[in-house]
Amino acid sequence: MSQALIVLIITVVMIIAFFSNVIPIAASALFVPMFLQMTGVLSFKEAFEGFSSSTTVSLFTLFILGGILGQTSFLERLRVFVSTKIASSKNGKKHVLLASMLMSMVLSTFTNPSSAMAIMLPIVIAVAKDVNLPVKNTIKACTDVANTSNNVLPVGGALTAYLTFNGFLEAAGATQRFRMMDPFIAKVPTFLIYFAFIYFVGYKLYCKEGNTEINESALESKGSKDEKKKRQLTPFQDKLGMFLFFGGAVFIIVGSAVFDIDVYMIAGCCILVGLLTKVITYKEALKAVHWDTLFVYGGTVCLGQAMTNAGINDLIADWSSSVLGSVSNPILVTALIFVVTFVITQFCSNRTVGAVFRPLSVAIGMALGVDPRLTLLAAHYGSSLSTLTPMASSTQLYAFTVGNFKMKEYFLGALIPSMVFLVSFLIWFPLCIHLGLV
Repeated sequence: MSQALIVLIITVVMIIAFFSNVIPIAASALFVPMFLQMTGVLSFKEAFEGFSSSTTVSLFTLFILGGILGQTSFLERLRVFVSTKIASSKNGKKHVLLASMLMSMVLSTFTNPSSAMAIMLPIVIAVAKDVNLPVKNTIKACTDVANTSNNVLPVGGALTAYLTFNGFLEAAGATQRFRMMDPFIAKVPTFLIYFAFIYFVGYKLYCKEGNTEINESALESKGSKDEKKKRQLTPFQDKLGMFLFFGGAVFIIVGSAVFDIDVYMIAGCCILVGLLTKVITYKEALKAVHWDTLFVYGGTVCLGQAMTNAGINDLIADWSSSVLGSVSNPILVTALIFVVTFVITQFCSNRTVGAVFRPLSVAIGMALGVDPRLTLLAAHYGSSLSTLTPMASSTQLYAFTVGNFKMKEYFLGALIPSMVFLVSFLIWFPLCIHLGLV
């Protein structure tokens, strides 16, 4: 059996395992390097180097740094500020909608979309009722913003996005590379247009007027158990924790960009101080790590090297040529990849779709002579735009249940904002490359 066929079989089995969820996605990812080594496609070092890479170590430390913030009172203070100060201000209705969307974005960046909305939805519902905002529309607006806010703020795990992307590019043999701020330059203008459209127009599309019934029993304080168990910090520890997180984020940006200091070194120093001062305990630190993310990245990044070794790139070139014909327009190729991942992610986990298509998108871009950074970000952002169905993510399922939505209104309401995101991305990012901004 040829190496190319072996790699294809392993890839197909991985995709089926990811989408069927027969076994946890992290376990499925772990089997990929194991079988690639067992079949002789990769050496042990090549198969498992994803787990010992600087990217994996950086992700590990940044997860714990985010856990330090979670131990402080910062998130609770942010909640109180929105529900008391902003709601009572002049033009409180529009300000509450804006503040709720911004807070959903910020919390999602610091934690994850599911945690952010577990915190936000009870507040959003209560405050929206107070100022007579359409409750269901506000729920959906905040959920969609939270779900698409990755790579918007240069903090936490988002700082390592360029490392992750470069890992896929390097494994596939591409010469192009992302710089630290490139994913933000590519995403922020696109996201701002998407955000503004939802704020001014899109949130009105989510639900018809008069259809305001929601399922508040589904809330039942989804995050209350964790909050009750949270260890109380002293005032000094609380302030130190916030300083370690925000100060660490600043040092990471400056240290990486100016002094070429590895991300994990700065984050590790902050974590050490946090452990010594009991801002975070050892168990709390381990709990803050998103282990699934580390396993999925470490297990799947080796596919790029395997595809290169086995000559899969040539096979992809033949397949791409037969499917796309003579299409070489980078905008059209990018749009097709974006749409494919966008459609699939509405019915499967966005994390799963991203894990499968990121390495494939690089290979497709290289085969068609398109900048693989374009195709990679198309797959990344297409798979993260999981907004049309409750099956797209646990965050959307939570909002769908609480908001008591009908499938038709949920799907159609989010469709136009999603198309705005797609068009904005297709205009902005190729322009970034053309102007040399990335």
